[in-house]
Amino acid sequence: MSEPSKLPLEGIRILDLARMGPGLHSSQILGDFGADIIKLEPPSKGGKELIPPAVISRNTRSIRLNLKKPIGREILEKLTANVDVVVEGFKPGVAKRLGLDYDSLSQIKSDIICVSLSGFGQEGPYSQVVAHDLNYQSLAGIPHMTGDVDGPPEIPGNAIADDAGGISAALAIMMALFHKQRTGEGQFVDLAMVDTLLNMMLLQLHFAQAERNAPRRGQTVLSGRYAYYNIYQCKDGKYLSVGPFEPWFWAKLCGLLGVEEFAEHQHPETEAEARAQIERLREIFLTRDRDDWTRELMFQDTCVTPVLDLDEVMSDRNHRERGAIVSGSDLGEGFEDQVGLLFRMSKTPGRIRRVAPAVGQDTRDVLLEIGYPESEIDELEREISTA
Repeated sequence: MSEPSKLPLEGIRILDLARMGPGLHSSQILGDFGADIIKLEPPSKGGKELIPPAVISRNTRSIRLNLKKPIGREILEKLTANVDVVVEGFKPGVAKRLGLDYDSLSQIKSDIICVSLSGFGQEGPYSQVVAHDLNYQSLAGIPHMTGDVDGPPEIPGNAIADDAGGISAALAIMMALFHKQRTGEGQFVDLAMVDTLLNMMLLQLHFAQAERNAPRRGQTVLSGRYAYYNIYQCKDGKYLSVGPFEPWFWAKLCGLLGVEEFAEHQHPETEAEARAQIERLREIFLTRDRDDWTRELMFQDTCVTPVLDLDEVMSDRNHRERGAIVSGSDLGEGFEDQVGLLFRMSKTPGRIRRVAPAVGQDTRDVLLEIGYPESEIDELEREISTA
């Protein structure tokens, strides 16, 4: 049996103080590809801790550490000296007050990379505003562009700022590591979730600037203005997504649906004509069940797919065959079915190796790794794990 290939981030050590928000996703991504993620947790609060779902803490290790005690601070400094990256998600200003900011940590290790995750960044008029994912989305215009033309802004069904912010954080960490590899220099990374969302809205905001009247939900190509990019209900109450941007795909769909006359009018000149096309397709799709339409259209170059519910997503054969959704039984004892790796690499693929640790599970091992003698570990672990 051949040995597993070396993971691309083996040897990279990251101390994760962020605990929630985009830090979770960033650590999961980098851990999947071999980084040694050490999550630092505060002392127990009697069962009142916020513990994230196990699937987003896989491939990580966990230690408890009371930073208010001198011995806790000593251990933190030793940890900093033994890692490449420190990630924190404190409210701007708190890290500096605790001596966990880049200036302080770089005194311990000159080439440290310090990543600060926040909603609005370390500086600016909103830096001290308390907010969550929906608030960040709102300040980037996402709910404004989500929903029906005659309805209110809608809440998107996912924590977009956390998830996209985590991907951005992983990318920023890799850039900083690449710079360190070339120059030997660490650096400070200021990552605001709103900045990530604004980059996701780049084209929408560009079009708003270019047009006299800023677009709103239901009045753009991407929010349902035209028949060719829309969602349609079927006879069984399930839905299809239709998205043939290219004229040749739109023409193919029109032919299969018996509305060939629509093919030459993909972008109707009047609102009434656009609505008439949408209504006609609604009538057509209501005549058959979703899966019947899927079998007829999805593999015919029409850009038509079913809108899956979450149970269907988890069982989808494409996701399963690609390993985008993986079976817990294939991963090993203690694993559940879950989303797989973010991408696939031919030479250095990632692997799901460890279930999420219990809080503080790896405290002993980490203390040994940074130089504490085994004879002191039991007493030391008790001391740093309590308030």
